[in-house]
This record gives sequence, structure tokens and C-alpha cells, in this order.
Amino acid sequence: MLSTIRKDKVPFILGTDWWSDCDDCMALRLLCWAHKQGYIDFKGVVINACMQYSVPSVVSFLRLEKVDIPVGIDINATDFHGIGRYQKKLANRFSDLPQNEDVLDGVTLYRKLLAESDKKVEIAEIGFTQVLADLLDSPADEYSPLTGIELVREKCEKLWVMAGKWDNLKSGKEHNFCNNQRSINGGIRLCKNWPTEIVFLGFEIGFDVISGGNLKKEDFLHVALADNICPLGRSSWDPMLVLLALVNDFEKAGYEYKQGTASLDDDGANHFVFSDDGKHRFVIKTHRSVWYKNRINEILADDYKNIVK
Repeated sequence: MLSTIRKDKVPFILGTDWWSDCDDCMALRLLCWAHKQGYIDFKGVVINACMQYSVPSVVSFLRLEKVDIPVGIDINATDFHGIGRYQKKLANRFSDLPQNEDVLDGVTLYRKLLAESDKKVEIAEIGFTQVLADLLDSPADEYSPLTGIELVREKCEKLWVMAGKWDNLKSGKEHNFCNNQRSINGGIRLCKNWPTEIVFLGFEIGFDVISGGNLKKEDFLHVALADNICPLGRSSWDPMLVLLALVNDFEKAGYEYKQGTASLDDDGANHFVFSDDGKHRFVIKTHRSVWYKNRINEILADDYKNIVK
């Protein structure tokens, strides 16, 4: 799998809820690894859910990964359902970490990073989508005279999203779209208005791919998984989405895809109309689950081996 990773130094931004599940941590490690290998240019992280330890725990994780990039947050997004179990211990590893109120608002950081990039940016979204939807509605500011949708159209190449349940197109529902009204409204607006290609990886793809079980006990990623009651690994929705983006080739990454237009109902149920000219795709696995697990685990272990050298 390492030989199939793109090496085009494309700028990447990660959106994450960093909330009640720990597969976000595995996804963040994959991006940090690719950045340190020189394969991508990891520009920043935008947190789209807010708890007490959101920013300090993400910054702590990045510091442990030896990656120095900016972090932003939607500080108003405190109303999601779920409990964070691993963030406090990460935040307590250092005494000088920024707090939620010390960093840029998520929309502002997106605008800054997009405006400053001299290459087209790709975004991997593994959490809730309201910040991306709000980005589209944002006005001109000190970073760009363009509106949000104009800025995305000019500076964003592609959006990769872990959301939806695409094996049931009549009443499929999934956490990142359906957690609450904020996430539902964000998903509706994103599907309707986002101007570039969107690739969706759904619930059905990652739930039975359990990665992270190969980590050493002293690895801070293992500690985060264990704190989230997943010491033997966790379903791999988020790292699978990120690894697909890092390969940037459906066949090599182990997928087929269906093309068309995605949409959400008012209750968050996702739908899809198939067409050859649609801007949206959802993926279907072409290998057994162990194939994906092994490829994720290979990178997770390789990254930590390099950290402790």
C-alpha cells in the first residue's frame, strides 16, 4: 500500500469532529505520516464539534506527531450527542497548549488556508459538515475578496467525506449527517451547494474493518484508543476515507464507485440519484475487510516507528 500513496505534495485540510469516537485519531496519524514523508502538504485541522479539551487535545496529538500546523474550531458546536473519553489525557500531556478560544474560528481558518494556497487544495471531512456549509456562505474578509463559494470554486480541487449510508438509498442514516439538527442542516446544504466533486465513504464501508489493534502499548495512539474503550482497534471509517484520499485512485485503493447526485431529507436520511454527469460519488469495497485493515495498520506502525527513532 505504501507504494500506491500519491506523492504530488497536494495541500490537504482535515475537518474532524474529534468527539465521541477515536477513529479520527487514526485518520489524523495517516495524514501526519504522509506529510512527514513529503507526499502531501498538510495545511491545517478544523474541528467541527466543541468540548472542553477539543483544541488542546488535537494540538497535543499533532505535537506528539511532530507536526506543526494551525487548528481552528467551531466554538458554538457544543450540542452534539456523545461523550469524549480520550481528549482530556491528551490535553494533559503538555502545560502550554492553546485552548478553544485561542484559535481561529473554523470558517476563518478555511478561508485563510484556501486563500494562501498557491495550489488547489483537497479537504478530507471525517466529522460534521456544518463548517463546510458555513464556509460556502461566508463573505469576503481580510484573507480574500471572494465569497466562500467563489473561494472554494477557485481553490478547492476535491472534497472527501466520511458520511452517509449508501447501501440503503431509501432510508439510509449515518451519524455524521444525523447526529442533530446542526449536522442535518449542514449535510443538506453541503450536498446541495458544494461546487466541486465530492467522494463519500459511508458507514457500510468501515464498520467491520477493525484497525489499530497492532499498536504498541506505549504508543499515544494506542492510549487514545484504549481510553475510548477500543484497545484492540476500532472501526475504520475515518482512516479508510483518508487513505482513499491519499491514494487518490479508486481501483488501487480497493474500491468501485457509483456516480450521481447525493441529497439529504429533513431527518438526515441520505439519497442518491445516479447519473454520468453528477458531481458526487460513493464508494463500494472490492476486497475483504482484512485487506484494508492491514494497509491502515502498516502506516500506523510505520509512523510511530519513525517518531521514536
